Amino acid sequence: MRNQILRLFIFILCCSTTELYAQFPILKGPYLGQALPGNTAKIFAPGIISTGLYERDFTVSPKFNEIYYSVFLGDWNTIMVTKEENGVWTEPVVALFARDTNFFFAEPALSIDGNKIFYLSTKPRENEVAKGGWQNQNIWFAERKADGSWSESMPLPQNINEFDEFYPSITKDGTLYFCRTDAKTGTSQILRSKLVNGLYADPEILPSPINDRGTHFNACIAPDDSYLIGCVARDTLNPNKTTYMLFFHNDDDTWSKGIDMIKELNLPSKNAISISISPDGKNLFFASTVKTIRFKDLNPDWSLSRLNERRKIEGNGNSDIYWINTSFIEKLKKKVEF
Repeated sequence: MRNQILRLFIFILCCSTTELYAQFPILKGPYLGQALPGNTAKIFAPGIISTGLYERDFTVSPKFNEIYYSVFLGDWNTIMVTKEENGVWTEPVVALFARDTNFFFAEPALSIDGNKIFYLSTKPRENEVAKGGWQNQNIWFAERKADGSWSESMPLPQNINEFDEFYPSITKDGTLYFCRTDAKTGTSQILRSKLVNGLYADPEILPSPINDRGTHFNACIAPDDSYLIGCVARDTLNPNKTTYMLFFHNDDDTWSKGIDMIKELNLPSKNAISISISPDGKNLFFASTVKTIRFKDLNPDWSLSRLNERRKIEGNGNSDIYWINTSFIEKLKKKVEF
């Protein structure tokens, strides 16, 4: 009798497991088979990538068959990956290099050729002491091996990881843009380091008007280096109010004045969080905590199960990933002051 009960339990468990994995849909084609966005921003892959958890930060491979993004879970923040294998996308899993639950991982950025991945980690470097929370922010990277997997991750050199560094973004020629928090003032700025003979040169703080007034963080550069979009907090009375600011890069290495993208495009975003551009430059991805569902949308019974359903739906106030076509860039360029 005991063996029969055990076999029955195993059968039920296997059926339940099969049902669990069967819930992830069969998805084919670039961007998990999602219809490309137009001139109006929309949530990316609702119920698949944007799930009601706190998702942000997005990068896609040049063949559009591999996607990395961040998930913040409160007590742990990490990087997820989904791949197109045999023509079908896999269920997202935690990336192999981001599975140490003692430290935070976030802000993945693939090189334009897809052969390197950069990301933020709080994992201590050699001779560094482990610290809690968001302390020890450094930029790490791994290189693609012949079989498609990643090499062992390493931190970028000391001239890059000098203080607290985060949010890497890379151009076609390998130039690295990133952010650094000033150890004395606590504000962050956007920097640039050019790749010279395979080594990153000492970084330079981007000039005015980019780093003027306020805190500048989580910035991405266009693949062709023609424009930059950063999260900017300029209101000293309300430092938590941030927006996505667009700056154009001139041929003489100067920059235009910024354009408030949330205002100009009426983006569904209360505050700027993170932003990135596809390797072909055609699509822009950004994070938003705008609510599209509310408690009043629930059934009148107000049951615990209904509350749990809301927790698992995109648009519940946690961060979702949105995307929009970049055709607006040239239109905004005509409005900018150089």
